[in-house]
Amino acid sequence: MVNTNMHVFKHPKFYEEFRQRAKRCQKELKASLEKTTISPDPATAEEGRASSAKLQAPSVKPQAPEASSDKRQAPSSKRQA
Repeated sequence: MVNTNMHVFKHPKFYEEFRQRAKRCQKELKASLEKTTISPDPATAEEGRASSAKLQAPSVKPQAPEASSDKRQAPSSKRQA
């Protein structure tokens, strides 16, 4: 059996490059999120806050089956107090 919790030594340069890649990815992610959050619609500053009457899709959640009461329980050999 192989121990997966064992630490494997990596050169310090590996961690430096890893941090640089992580920073680059964070910048790219932040830039892409900023692009998607800007609305193409005109600003609503003159009108105040945007209206809160937004249409939402109906929530469709699967219902858990209800337990039926006609099931029998196994007899218990424990004494009740």
